[in-house]
Amino acid sequence: MQDDEVLAFLEQHPDFLAHHAERLGLNVGHTQQQRGVVSLIERQLLDLKDHNRQLSARLQQLLQHGEANDLIINNIHQLSLALQSCHTAKAICSALEQCFARDFALNRLAIRLCHPASEDLAECYRPQANIIALSKNLATPYCGPYVNDEVLSWFPALPVLQSFAQLALRDQHQQVFGIMVLATDDPQRFTFDNHTHYLTQIGELISSALSRVLTPSTTATTAAHSLS
Repeated sequence: MQDDEVLAFLEQHPDFLAHHAERLGLNVGHTQQQRGVVSLIERQLLDLKDHNRQLSARLQQLLQHGEANDLIINNIHQLSLALQSCHTAKAICSALEQCFARDFALNRLAIRLCHPASEDLAECYRPQANIIALSKNLATPYCGPYVNDEVLSWFPALPVLQSFAQLALRDQHQQVFGIMVLATDDPQRFTFDNHTHYLTQIGELISSALSRVLTPSTTATTAAHSLS
């Protein structure tokens, strides 16, 4: 069939393309004034506009994620500065409560330690085997709505807590010496699909700070022995 014959056929059957638009991949107007087949150029422009809208939405989403990440990084920095100024485990626990409440809007925090040097911290010292086992099972931070009854008992009954983050505390030799639990009544704050990169860093910072005050340095130990 020649071009002229095709054009003649279309002139005789003006609704042909409209009826077969979906099969031919054509966009068709929906109003009487627009009735007919959209030209190829117009279709390409419409596709380009749609693509630009998608890119714009994606860019806006990336900007929002970037701003959120910047805020988290700044808060972690402030946490790091606060921990550096602490010289006892009790001071560290107090600083953690203040930082998480002020910078992360988290008012429910519990730390339980099984390190022998933490015996004088009555509220935090938990050498029980089940707590040690729980900590050892946390190869990575846990985020989600579930904790066991022991962990739940560390928090007030109200508000009803609906999501938790559990972080193991490890020394420089990767030996577990405690656990930290963050809790909130917001069910979307800590979920199974949370990325745990920043929580891992937070756990490492707190572990390092506590190890520093709970474990005497080699230099200090050597000096003490030389004086005895």
